[in-house]
Amino acid sequence: MRVLFWLFIAAAALHAQQFCIATYNVENLFDAKNDGTEYKDFILSKHGYSAEEAANKLKNVVRVLKDLDSDIIALQEVENEALIEQLKNALGFKYHAFSKNKNTAIGLGIISKREIIKTQSFSLKGYERFRPILHIKVKADNETFSIFVNHFPSLNNPNSTREAYANALNHYMQNSGEKKSVLLGDFNVLSYENSPLGEALGEGVYDLWNELPKRSRWNYVYKGSRDALDRILLSKSLLVDEGLRYDKKSFSVFKEKYLLDSKNAPKGNFRGFSDHLPLKACFKTK
Repeated sequence: MRVLFWLFIAAAALHAQQFCIATYNVENLFDAKNDGTEYKDFILSKHGYSAEEAANKLKNVVRVLKDLDSDIIALQEVENEALIEQLKNALGFKYHAFSKNKNTAIGLGIISKREIIKTQSFSLKGYERFRPILHIKVKADNETFSIFVNHFPSLNNPNSTREAYANALNHYMQNSGEKKSVLLGDFNVLSYENSPLGEALGEGVYDLWNELPKRSRWNYVYKGSRDALDRILLSKSLLVDEGLRYDKKSFSVFKEKYLLDSKNAPKGNFRGFSDHLPLKACFKTK
């Protein structure tokens, strides 16, 4: 009887699988080719930028992604799809997606072990100088869910630019045809509640920063202050304890010592890493 009990427990554990999703603004991952759309600091043979620096940056990003130990990883500030493919191959992942507006320096993408069954890219009219919003649908056992990868305009731009992106994101999410959605990336907002993002999405999503104490809610240093520019937001349907669901209390900030300087702040690009720290959350299926 005891043997049968443990066999039942083992079968249940195999049936309910966990997988993790992460997001990481890698801060200007460029290759060693001059395509004409680079930021001036990343033009080969100018301003000290070299093939060696590009290779070192790529190596460090791969190190971080491997240590993140996630099944799906959203990425911001990547120059081109070839770099996304290099990251995918370095981690042994099978699927990827990438999007970038024409004549811009950086785009955003995703690499995944889980099957990507649909990809869409949304460019906001009048905001083509910024990044698009990348929407993918992923298969998780017998269910599908949506992931929206974002990189809103920086805080140097008017608040109206982020308001336009927040409204567009809400529209795309509502019309995605999926009840379960993960919205993540660099939203460039210092507070969810008091921001265009919070106004657009309202109480329809849950901000995973709420799971951490206030003193721990940061992954970026903005003007000397610790802030949370990056977020993972979940549709409320992912909080219900059935089917595909969020694994409660699994949200974390990846704060390995090698990513931090002597002041406990992200090292930033000048040391070959990023000025953002990655975020991670895990999910369960039945």
